[in-house]
Amino acid sequence: MLLRSFMLSAFAAAMLFNAGAEAALDANQTLNQFNAIVFGNINSSSHIDGRTWVGGNVNGGEYVGHPNDTPASGYAGLTVKGNANNIKVNGYGSAIGGNLSNSAMNKGSNVILGSVSNTNLNDGPAYVAGSDSGSNFNGGKLSSPNSLMQGYLDAVDSTNFYSVLSNTSSQLRQLDSTSSVIQNGNRATFSASADSTGLAVFNLTDIEAGSIFSLAEFDFTLNGASTVVINVALTDITISANFINGSAHQIGSSVIWNFYNATTVTLNNEFGGSVLALNADLTNNQNIEGGVFVKNLTQNGEIHLQPFTGNIITAVPEPSSYAMLLLGLGLIALTMRRRM
Repeated sequence: MLLRSFMLSAFAAAMLFNAGAEAALDANQTLNQFNAIVFGNINSSSHIDGRTWVGGNVNGGEYVGHPNDTPASGYAGLTVKGNANNIKVNGYGSAIGGNLSNSAMNKGSNVILGSVSNTNLNDGPAYVAGSDSGSNFNGGKLSSPNSLMQGYLDAVDSTNFYSVLSNTSSQLRQLDSTSSVIQNGNRATFSASADSTGLAVFNLTDIEAGSIFSLAEFDFTLNGASTVVINVALTDITISANFINGSAHQIGSSVIWNFYNATTVTLNNEFGGSVLALNADLTNNQNIEGGVFVKNLTQNGEIHLQPFTGNIITAVPEPSSYAMLLLGLGLIALTMRRRM
């Protein structure tokens, strides 16, 4: 009977906690569904292959270059809370909170809450709340948002991405190290040792990270690890190493570089893994194989679609898990108290 009461209480706790919150994404979903989340601005002369969410303005760049490989989501291909200029969107449309100018929206429905100028909206309908000038609505123009567009608008702030990713970064940095980096000449080999869940953790000291990041070559031996976390505390980070033996491609979907104190990150060669640096200005001068989650982005190389396939929620329970547990325990205590 006590077991039955526990199960009912836990179920009730989960239902109460999740009521009305089903639209929010957890950390795994966020890292999987988005190729880039930028809380400030993007200045780009290159491509982002997957879905992008931007809290500020966007100038330049092509987005959703590989729509058929982009994970399903309720978000538009490109979400911009500010203005967008000189962009191309090639899949899943857009939700633009400000003005759109000098652009080509090549695939999907587009909802723009500001004005549109000198833009081709080529496929799928568009809704523009403000004025339009010098633009072509080849997919049709609506007088009000349709259900898909409204879904894109509803999704914009349905997840507090900064909170989700900040909590994740803080939790990841507290994990115990399981793995080591071997330096041999001008090469650093990241040798992973995973626990029973497939998680491997590298905690690099400032001195160690400074030495490793100055080397010319990186190599990776994952040894079956499915989720790899590399914690680094440096504030200014420059990495120019060559990821040898095709390792940038091989590790892109499973590795998270947790640059939790970084304010600047500069990547001068092809890079593998997701960059989690929420308060940093990132400049990539070559391609990145993985996701980008940063403050501002200056993009000079492509960001290739490598949807995150690891599992960091089993490594560090989400805040919601703690809340559900506490609520469930509270209900259990209340049930037992009433019986007494």
